[in-house]
Amino acid sequence: MTAGEHAERRDRAAPSTTDRRTVLRTAGAGLAGAAMYSAAASARARARQASIQEGSEREEEGPVSGEPDEPSDDERVRWAFDTGRDVRSSPTIVDGTAYAVSGDGVLYAIDAESGEREWTFDTGVVRSGGDVLYPSPAVVDGTVYVGSDEAQSVYAVDAASGKQRWRYETGSRVLSSPSVVDGTVYVGGNDATVYALTADAGDEVWTSEAERPILASPTVVDGTVYVGSWDGSVYALTAADGDEVWRYEVTSSVVSSATVAGGTVYVGGADTRVHAIDANAGEERWTFDTGGVVGSTPTVADGTVYVGSDDGTVYALGADSGETVWTHETDGEVRSSPTIAGDTVLVGSDDGAVYALAADSGNERWAYETDDHVDSSPTVVDGTVYVGGWDGYVYALEAGREGSSDGTRVLLGTLGHRGDLEWGTGADGGGGGGGSDDGLPGFGVGAGIAGVGGAMSLLARRLERTAGD
Repeated sequence: MTAGEHAERRDRAAPSTTDRRTVLRTAGAGLAGAAMYSAAASARARARQASIQEGSEREEEGPVSGEPDEPSDDERVRWAFDTGRDVRSSPTIVDGTAYAVSGDGVLYAIDAESGEREWTFDTGVVRSGGDVLYPSPAVVDGTVYVGSDEAQSVYAVDAASGKQRWRYETGSRVLSSPSVVDGTVYVGGNDATVYALTADAGDEVWTSEAERPILASPTVVDGTVYVGSWDGSVYALTAADGDEVWRYEVTSSVVSSATVAGGTVYVGGADTRVHAIDANAGEERWTFDTGGVVGSTPTVADGTVYVGSDDGTVYALGADSGETVWTHETDGEVRSSPTIAGDTVLVGSDDGAVYALAADSGNERWAYETDDHVDSSPTVVDGTVYVGGWDGYVYALEAGREGSSDGTRVLLGTLGHRGDLEWGTGADGGGGGGGSDDGLPGFGVGAGIAGVGGAMSLLARRLERTAGD
């Protein structure tokens, strides 16, 4: 890419109106390893658990028979790793290692069993202030792929050693999270460009331009790339060469990454709606108005769409009809994106809690209180919930149930994933072609390993003042 092309792309990036200050990295961040959660968080969690139990006793139906006993608060936390800065990135868990990015721009590799640090990689200086948005890592074939803020680059890092394999400079902030499919890395940039790069060397395959920044992560299914932009559109592009297949217009910025199931693309917008779009034709199937900006990325499982909203509610909607199945209200915006593990929905909220909800009813099974917002999107592996918090910790929590993340968000690799998937071509919300050594379905991935849990964590706060940039 020539210097002139870089300059042209920088000109398309939306200017920021927020002052930024240089942040000194916290000395020794992460050296605490598996540091335990604070006494304040523990006390709040015990109080909330007591409230949940008291509420259950008041219900006419009484306790549900056969429900397992939930761990106490002290038992809930397997470990909590202190990065020293807020963690809005969503963890990816592969081969016994959890990967996440903290607010100081450091990519951490953490032992998933013990919570001890394996290595770190500095992706470059991160801008301070309310604009900070963090991409989530994708891990494929022994390589970690992640975008960078002020370094304006996409990195490929050796998953075992943390050594850089290659770096591609975009000339603009990369707040989108990469998707890796069939040897190609797909990622969006603040210069309104979708990049396709070779996974082994970082060479440019093609680029496709939108009209405003792309913070959402590309979703790649059956040879088509689906991605939203601040220009108010969802684009379908051919994965081979980036040609436009169709463009779906939303009345405001597209602020979540897409997921795909049963031939339908599901995505949230700043217009407060969840949109269901025909994956082949780009035509509207239904929309649902939540009453708040939808920066949460939907997940689909067993014919139900689960998604959060800035109105503080977690929604379960019929995948075919968009009709409400149930809702669950929290005390803060829900910008975290849900995951499904067996019969349980796991999701974070800006009220500081990680919630476990019954997938069929939305009833609260437990909630763990952190010290700050939880915009990170959970990933569950073998009964352990991995999630980041604004309080600076990466948490490993006991789910209280066996099983791992299911549904399209994680199986398509959106906002973190589990297992080094051999990305296939299926996207039916319950299985797909291909597979991996650990038995995971090989969905046509890419689905935007999004920085959205991070990338969208503060996006809504900027939409109004940046809409005219």
